[in-house]
Amino acid sequence: MWMEAVATAAVLCATAAVFATSCVHVARAAFADDPSRAETRLALCWSLAFAAAVIGCLALTQGCGTLAAASFATLLCLASFAAGRPLARSWRLGEAAERERLARLRALVERYRENEDSIEQRCARAARAFDLTRREEELLGLLLEGKTRSEMARQLYVSNDTVKTHLRNLYRKTGVSGKAELLETLSEMPSPSRRTPA
Repeated sequence: MWMEAVATAAVLCATAAVFATSCVHVARAAFADDPSRAETRLALCWSLAFAAAVIGCLALTQGCGTLAAASFATLLCLASFAAGRPLARSWRLGEAAERERLARLRALVERYRENEDSIEQRCARAARAFDLTRREEELLGLLLEGKTRSEMARQLYVSNDTVKTHLRNLYRKTGVSGKAELLETLSEMPSPSRRTPA
């Protein structure tokens, strides 16, 4: 009798621990001022772990007894915490690296802006030099404004895949492999000499 009570307590404690951790991550993902993909992924993983704990414990209690359910709940809880930490670290580091790349790209755009009179003029010169379509010229302007691919898609009312296709064509025509290289190429383009007022 007391073994069953201990097993039931173990099931409840392990499931409660997974549930509490799931709630914390869901709250962080839902109520953060700047929601991160890492937090959203963690919330999803912990919610799935909690669902697995509930369903697994119910099934094992019915089929094999409370001791089997207690073992399952304890192992699932330990495995979730053991896997959760490295996953969280990996996802957060990946997100930080992506933010850093974006910050470097935006800094490059800012440096580029300082050297130019207007983005429209630079885009028009690039369109003539590389035989860009009107849509590619628009995308180039948005790139120079520091917009992300999803921001471009929203602004132009097209899908992310359409933006991807246009960007691929833009990179191909300009002979570059990515945004940073494109900005470098454009910054090296000679700008027409300014006329001084008479």
